Amino acid sequence: DALARLAIVPMVLEARALDITPATVARFDQAGDAPTVKILERILVDEIRHVQAGTNWFVTEANRRNLNPPIHYQMLVKRHFRGSVKPPFNDSARRQAGLTHEFYAALAT
Repeated sequence: DALARLAIVPMVLEARALDITPATVARFDQAGDAPTVKILERILVDEIRHVQAGTNWFVTEANRRNLNPPIHYQMLVKRHFRGSVKPPFNDSARRQAGLTHEFYAALAT
C-alpha cells in the first residue's frame, strides 16, 4: 500500500531525523567541528523536503480516496510501525514540511 509506505518512511522515519538533527548539530558545534555542522545542517534541509514530499503525496492520495489524512495516517502507523512515535518533536521543522501536530500528537508516547 503506497499510503502505508508514505506514512512510515517519510512521515515517521525521516520526520524523526527532523527531531534529532538539531541536538546533534549542537553537539558537533560545541566540539568545534564546523565541517560536520555544515553537513548536518544541509541534511536537515534535505530531510524537510523529503518529509514535505511524502506528506504532500500522502494527503493528496488520502483526499482522493475520501479519507481523513491525519486519522488514516494514525491508523497506518499503529498498524505498520513497530516502535513508538516519541517526543521531543521539532514542531517547527515538521510544520515547515507540512506534517502538522494534528498527524502525530495522538501517537506520541
